[in-house]
Amino acid sequence: MSGHWLSLPSTVPVLRHQTARVVLCAVAAGTLVVLIGFPYWRTHLVHGAVAGLACAGFAAAGALLATGGARRRLTGRLLLAGGFCWPFAWMISWDSGPGPMLSFLAQFGFFALVGTAILSYPEGRIVGGRDRAWVIAAVLTLVGGEIALQSVTAPEWLGVRTGVSWLHVAPNRTAFEIGIRVQAVAQVLLAAWFAGLLWRRVRWLSTLDRRIAIPVLLAAAALGLISSIQAVVQPEAWTNVAELQAFYFNQGVIALVVSVALVSGALRDRWWELSAPHRVVRITSSGTSVATVRVALADALRDGTLRLYFWAPTERGWVDPAGRPAAPTLPTAPDDASGGADPDDHRWRIPIAGEQHPLAIVDVDASLRRRPVLVDAVLRAGGQALLTAQLQAAASANLAQVLAAQYRLEEKELAERSRLEQELREGAQRRLGDLARQLDGLAAHTTDPVAGVVAGECRDEVLATVGDLEQLAHGLLPATLRERGLGPALEAVAARLRLPVQQVVCPGRFPAAVEATLYFALCEGLTNVAKYAPDAAVRVEVLLADGWLSGSVADDGPGGAVAKPGGGLAGIERRARALSGWAGVDSSPAGTRVRVTIPADAALVASPP
Repeated sequence: MSGHWLSLPSTVPVLRHQTARVVLCAVAAGTLVVLIGFPYWRTHLVHGAVAGLACAGFAAAGALLATGGARRRLTGRLLLAGGFCWPFAWMISWDSGPGPMLSFLAQFGFFALVGTAILSYPEGRIVGGRDRAWVIAAVLTLVGGEIALQSVTAPEWLGVRTGVSWLHVAPNRTAFEIGIRVQAVAQVLLAAWFAGLLWRRVRWLSTLDRRIAIPVLLAAAALGLISSIQAVVQPEAWTNVAELQAFYFNQGVIALVVSVALVSGALRDRWWELSAPHRVVRITSSGTSVATVRVALADALRDGTLRLYFWAPTERGWVDPAGRPAAPTLPTAPDDASGGADPDDHRWRIPIAGEQHPLAIVDVDASLRRRPVLVDAVLRAGGQALLTAQLQAAASANLAQVLAAQYRLEEKELAERSRLEQELREGAQRRLGDLARQLDGLAAHTTDPVAGVVAGECRDEVLATVGDLEQLAHGLLPATLRERGLGPALEAVAARLRLPVQQVVCPGRFPAAVEATLYFALCEGLTNVAKYAPDAAVRVEVLLADGWLSGSVADDGPGGAVAKPGGGLAGIERRARALSGWAGVDSSPAGTRVRVTIPADAALVASPP
């Protein structure tokens, strides 16, 4: 197999180097928050530990995602920036120089960075106008609003020591109090908007992304809502440094949960990418049927909608796993990294090229375009299994062609039976009926006794011949079957054979070849009952289930029925196989049961249910 048409990086970053970067970033962020908040941590060790772990967690998650491929790079960089931004919020502990001023800006900058990162998770980009609008609103409300508030605020109104560096331009107590309340309400609205966007995102995430992203999105929504609501119900946190530091600690606890969810999700995502190819190999090693290959690929890619199409060299076309002709839409630009699929399409069709001809098309959900490395690894691991499955599908397609030819012969034979039956009824039977009426008239009106006797005998012979032709025509194709279907036709057979039959026949009509095959098979069973067990109780069933039509004739006679070569029961099996079905005879001293099952739509090839 020469591989599939994807533009992929030639190498995967070495895990050892990635681990070193992750550890380095985590240690750096944790150390930074310890150094910056040291005056406060000396008396609040637990607070310091929580803040250090939260910052280290955001930095570690950012490093994991930033080094995990282009898809995650934006999210990773934003989280890294947030992980190194939040330590500066603890500059409030120094209560000197520009520390308090930068502390407020860093706090709101952290929320803007992390919020934007979460909105880009797990796709690695901001999708849709609503998300972009939130990012703009967050920057203006959080960072811009804080700058505007500081311009009308004196530092001592916030509990900060007089003389620190501050942005106050025109301090105004009334404007300050109004600004505090407006900013708090705006943060609640922004958090509610953020939670709504995350809920909307959960609904259209792919199965593979949902299992990783949901814990992160829930924790991030909780962080935004709880922090903003706390700012409204505890306004003193903005006018007292000790209350503000306690407020930061509460935020740190929730932020720690978010960071743990991010790290856990990133590790699980990376582990899945590494283990998915091994899962394919393990599942297909126990068997390489088409169904097994499909299950293995769908499980590794977490895509229950995955479909497979295979190239059938003999037919020079595509077939589905059952060998039926298929017409999958091929990508128009094989060299495109997206597979050349229409961007408005919700499917990604990946062609797999064999050595001499196309091999298969793997049709997956379009969301997997964002995971080309995972898809490439899974398909390479399943390459040999796909080749085996393609050979099986091609063999099924060849068999389907043979069975289709048999089906066409059955249809031709049925048409010929119908033509002969009609010719007998409209030709010989009609003329003989006219002759019988003429002879009857002659016998009734002749004055010669001898001529009357001869005419009557001739009339009786003609009527007997008409009866024989009626039986012959009935055996070719009963008019009742053609006009009214299986139920009435089988009732007529039972009445003619004088058998007490309990009959259950599903309603509806089916293709003529299907009805005729089932009818003649059940007639053979009823005829055997009339011949060998005329006093037995008989039950006839015709049932439809999952596209298959099953018929049976069961009796409680002495048994002993055997399908002999060239016999009627063997003919039943031949007719059933011609329509991709099967038949069987079960006979014991307790009774005999003749069974036949065929596709209700006379499909080419199908597997037994």
